[in-house]
Amino acid sequence: MVESIKLLDVLEGNIDEIARHWAADVKKNKRTMHCWNIPDDKLVLLAVKFYSQLRNMLIAPNRYEKAQEFFLQYSKTCHESGIPLQETIYALNLMRRHMWLYADFQAIFINALEHNQAIDSVMRIMLMIDYAVYEITQYYQDRI
Repeated sequence: MVESIKLLDVLEGNIDEIARHWAADVKKNKRTMHCWNIPDDKLVLLAVKFYSQLRNMLIAPNRYEKAQEFFLQYSKTCHESGIPLQETIYALNLMRRHMWLYADFQAIFINALEHNQAIDSVMRIMLMIDYAVYEITQYYQDRI
């Protein structure tokens, strides 16, 4: 697998900014109402952890185990913060969206090779998010 993925390169160079934009979005989004009263720094840290671990979850030989480990912790943090399941998953989807919006805004995918890398990145991230939804749902289900 290609270790230099332009989307991840841009993401890693701008983690704090993207995380702050995400936190501001979840604090005003009607689908993440339980996040509204969580301190900004706690929300930003949640996104920073996701973004900083993303490359490792995507390129590690044991991707599923790395994702499982990360999303178990993500689930626990959200659950302990009083964020319901549907909002926990939606917040994760917003993290993904903010990453792509930032990259799109920066117009990083210009030539055909970069376009193919972007598609590959999107496909890998979608698979990883599928793992995440399973793990998050399982974590919350176990708490019922």
